[in-house]
Amino acid sequence: MLRPQTILIVDDDPTIQLMTSAGLTKNGYIIQQADNADQALASMQTDAPDLVLASVNLPGRDGFAFIETVRLGQAGPANRDVPILILTALDDTPSIHRAFTVGATDFITKPVNLALLIERVKYALAAAERAQALADAQIEQATACRMARLGFWRYDPATGHLQWSAEAADLLECEGLPASREALIERTADNDRYRLEAALDSAIAGGRGVDVEFTLWLRDDQPTILRLQSEGGAGPSWLIGAFQDVTALRAFEDRARYLAEYDELTDLPRRRLFNRLLGDRIRQHGRQRWSITAIGLTGLSRVNTLLGINAGDQVVATFAQRLKEILPRNALVGRLEIDTFVVAAPVAAVDGPADTHEQWLAPLARSLSVAGEEVFVDFSAGTSLHPDDASDADTLISHAQQAQQFSRSRRGQPRVVFYRDIGAMDETGVLSLESDIRKALGQAQFFLVYQLQQPLSGARFNGVEALLRWRHPVHGVIPPARFIPLLEENGLIAEVGEWVLDEACRQLAIWHESDTGLVMGVNISAQQFERGDLAERITRIARRHHIDPRTLELEITESMAMQDPDASQRTLEKLRAAGFRLAIDDFGTGHSSYESLLRFPMDTLKIDRSFIEAVADDPRNRSVIRSMTLLADGLGLKTVAEGVETQRQRDYLHALEIDAIQGFLIHRPMEADACAGLLAALSEEED
Repeated sequence: MLRPQTILIVDDDPTIQLMTSAGLTKNGYIIQQADNADQALASMQTDAPDLVLASVNLPGRDGFAFIETVRLGQAGPANRDVPILILTALDDTPSIHRAFTVGATDFITKPVNLALLIERVKYALAAAERAQALADAQIEQATACRMARLGFWRYDPATGHLQWSAEAADLLECEGLPASREALIERTADNDRYRLEAALDSAIAGGRGVDVEFTLWLRDDQPTILRLQSEGGAGPSWLIGAFQDVTALRAFEDRARYLAEYDELTDLPRRRLFNRLLGDRIRQHGRQRWSITAIGLTGLSRVNTLLGINAGDQVVATFAQRLKEILPRNALVGRLEIDTFVVAAPVAAVDGPADTHEQWLAPLARSLSVAGEEVFVDFSAGTSLHPDDASDADTLISHAQQAQQFSRSRRGQPRVVFYRDIGAMDETGVLSLESDIRKALGQAQFFLVYQLQQPLSGARFNGVEALLRWRHPVHGVIPPARFIPLLEENGLIAEVGEWVLDEACRQLAIWHESDTGLVMGVNISAQQFERGDLAERITRIARRHHIDPRTLELEITESMAMQDPDASQRTLEKLRAAGFRLAIDDFGTGHSSYESLLRFPMDTLKIDRSFIEAVADDPRNRSVIRSMTLLADGLGLKTVAEGVETQRQRDYLHALEIDAIQGFLIHRPMEADACAGLLAALSEEED
């Protein structure tokens, strides 16, 4: 059960105290009260609150001085970053500016609108929790990262003398380090000096440890971000601790965060960020009608084959620039896949959506010069409408892609297909999936293909991932991108996921009779993972087929695990206790990459293909991947690179010390018989 949150109200007006206390108490908060700043500071040192609600006009020192005192740490280190909301009747701009300058979190005027105040309190508490979670994750990352460079320091407050471990200068790549506190402060960046001095003074005065991060100029060409740490009570007259150069780690985090959210070639949001931005727009403008259009380039693979990857990149970048130029400022643009863009734009009530889309899409279909050749860029497009087709961003995007794929199957005639019109066009026999998919499992239309994994240290395959496919009796093999969303929307994904597990274990048992030594990877869906009895279900399946749990690797995504971290940890620990291997899939694209590795029991880190695509051409991508391999090595995890398609990518990944790869370079996914035949042929060659 969650701990009730505590709010300290600092106001000398009994009426304000009574009204705000009553309203906040009804919403489940524990209330503390103080009539002035000194009482509040004393209360905070005894019992740290989760949030402070303080009036500007207080007897003695006013609310501004009170905030400054708290931010300086005089209410105790635990309260330095506590969210503080200012209550004032002074709604002029200078007062607002001063409140935020001294460190207020938010600002609300008197007379107090209680409903608005409660929402502001909720928001401030949630923001503080997110900030604390991020700070905790960063500390854990730095501790776990074996690639971090560490050394030791000793400070004598009596003399101001500062000593560093013998290897410190070499580790930090400088000629020498400051030999005194005064010299250290002098070489610290201006905006960090006060914080560093405050941390040292607090440790000396209170016998506490030091934990402070600051920018230090040790070389003329670039700054070093240094972290100092020490335990409390090291000695009566000195501080002893460790330092860590976190410059590269901070740069890596910034780079990984960018690559997870944005497509590097076009600087457009990737699917996850676009989904979030669209969801925000829909919530902010609930009655606004929106069109979501997926646009798929035609012939991009042919350009890549004939003119090279760089030419294909030029086509994509030019098309993206054209999109930005023709769309209104209030439109959203993103890149969903290699050859697919998505646009979300508000629809005016008087617009005819079909005519409007034809008008703004038409200028996109024109030629451009690439590598000395004239290349004609054509496309197919599909559109869904909000709120007509769906109310949430994810479903709207999925519907738009289905309509775009329908348009592509008809060779772009008409160029724009609306999701609502697919059923009317269905007499052509191209797409009628939603009703068919409910019958697919019972009629044995689903089947598995297997993608091999190969260690970079040898030629023998040691792993295989089971992938779901649908063989439709009319339309043939349907791509997963078209039917997986339907399984999720119709609540069938858990049932089909359990069939996948059973079929994969059955096939693995057959292969183990031939002594293949393969580990089978199986993806677990979000709906399966949320089941409380997941570990028991998988254990029963493995026992039924006499499978050693150590040969079955269960793959989950970061975002899935972080939906409910506590429940996820319990489920994963049950699976680990049962002997199953566990893998983080699509690593680098979730919100909490480092937290997921540090918190959950994992065996394998599967690096998302978005990091692999440009590894041969972009040294920054290689830096990110190398950082991942170092992190994984420090945590004892195996690394697998997904989506490897070229020998150059393989060579770079080998140099970056990736453990294993999977992708079209090794072999396209195969059905069981073909996979067994390939394994048997390779075994004969080895003999």
